[in-house]
Amino acid sequence: MKLLIDTELYVYRAATVHEFEAEWEPDIWSYFCRHDDAKVHIQDDIADICDLFPDGQVVLCFGAKASFRYGVWPAYKANRKTYRKPAGYRELWRWLESVAPTRNWQLARLPDVEADDVLGILHEPGDVIVSWDKDLKTVPGLHLCHDEVVEVSEHEADQRFFTQVLTGDTADNYPGCPGAGPVKAAELLAGCETPLQMWHAVLGAYRKKQLTERDAITQARCARILRAGEYDHDNGTPVLWNPPVA
Repeated sequence: MKLLIDTELYVYRAATVHEFEAEWEPDIWSYFCRHDDAKVHIQDDIADICDLFPDGQVVLCFGAKASFRYGVWPAYKANRKTYRKPAGYRELWRWLESVAPTRNWQLARLPDVEADDVLGILHEPGDVIVSWDKDLKTVPGLHLCHDEVVEVSEHEADQRFFTQVLTGDTADNYPGCPGAGPVKAAELLAGCETPLQMWHAVLGAYRKKQLTERDAITQARCARILRAGEYDHDNGTPVLWNPPVA
């Protein structure tokens, strides 16, 4: 059993919790992070996960510097360019990578994809995805979120994926289908039993807004957290999502 940990979330949280601001001298302020405390925080988080799954192999999943989604939708995550990372965030990340082998923690990073995708690509039946990011619920399987273990069926995962295709994601800066919020998406997907039926419902919504199938596919490729079999390991490239066929 692999414990696939969305590591960037845990590093970000530890750095944020242990970040402070200080006035070093009159009218000169800066942010700083107590790295020793942040390191303990991360290790305690991982220990808590291991306590729940004593036989699990910890796999720390990281994203590549570049994501294929920027080529799919150039405005992808453009809204984050002005966000400031917590003080010392990247150094904390490098520290975790350096100590992982001494803790028997595996590291996983794949070219051209984000940490979310790495979790989805490496996930096999019986593995546990460890993340509180709602996007990961578009991947079927066991999930640990805030100490609660839930199993997401393939049907539920597909519903969540196509919901994202309709609603878009303001955090990741892709719009989805204009006017399609969560309530509208639920109405459109109600009664759909297969991915093909869901896709036809989504496509119909896009066409009503005078958008094309290509527009819908573009948004789907932004929304799709890659799953097992959706990555070409030989060439180090993602397999872009395509609509289901009959």
